[in-house]
Amino acid sequence: MDDSRLIRSELAYWNDDKTEVELYENFVRFLPVGDKAIEIRYGNIVSCKRYMKEVLITSKGSTEDGYYDIHYIPLKFEHKDTAEFFFSFIAERTQQFADVSETDRESLKKNDENPVYTIPSRMGFTEGVLYIYLDHFSFRVTGLGENARLHYSDVHEVVKSFGTLRFVYGRNENMTFQIPKAIYAEIFKFLDSRIKKIHENENGGYSDIDRVGRTGRGKSVNDIVIAESDKARGMLDDKDRMMSTETGRLKRRGT
Repeated sequence: MDDSRLIRSELAYWNDDKTEVELYENFVRFLPVGDKAIEIRYGNIVSCKRYMKEVLITSKGSTEDGYYDIHYIPLKFEHKDTAEFFFSFIAERTQQFADVSETDRESLKKNDENPVYTIPSRMGFTEGVLYIYLDHFSFRVTGLGENARLHYSDVHEVVKSFGTLRFVYGRNENMTFQIPKAIYAEIFKFLDSRIKKIHENENGGYSDIDRVGRTGRGKSVNDIVIAESDKARGMLDDKDRMMSTETGRLKRRGT
């Protein structure tokens, strides 16, 4: 099979920006007008959904070259038939690569230093990226607002409600995050399972002092959240790498 053979190419809108979308056997390429080409392999796509002329793609994280960190790609085509073709092709290829993708995910889970999921999210009105690990998660804001970190040992309850997950911890404190609909059920299932497993293996009896540095918001956890998110994006030495917001727009870090 020729990996470089172009199957079809059509113009679409990625939010308000014109983007040429090219389908290949093993990957889909996006060519934003005046910007760098982006290639995402089908094995890195978590889900692909269609609504009339729109195709909504959610990916696991970084592109192959590591330069972009793409999570949510909303595309709008001119015609419904075009959207249907691109949706059907991408969905079929994504399913074909699902087994390989799951193998990669299981391998990642074995490394406690890597996030299992990296997803766009919001805490209240604050936009950011949620890095979900085996024993905790970190929330890194993309603009103004407080970074946050929550260890599963400190969670009393996880509550699902209209696309959000609310974590009750400490002395009746709360953190609530919006999760993309495409992976909402999967994220809840993973977190609920991990939290229960960690609590089953604990003896209990920890105090508020134990939570210092591993759970909290703002100044108390800023350094560790920033270090974890930078490492997850491979940005320790390259401060000019790109990241995305929940809207799917590409933004340079620090702008």
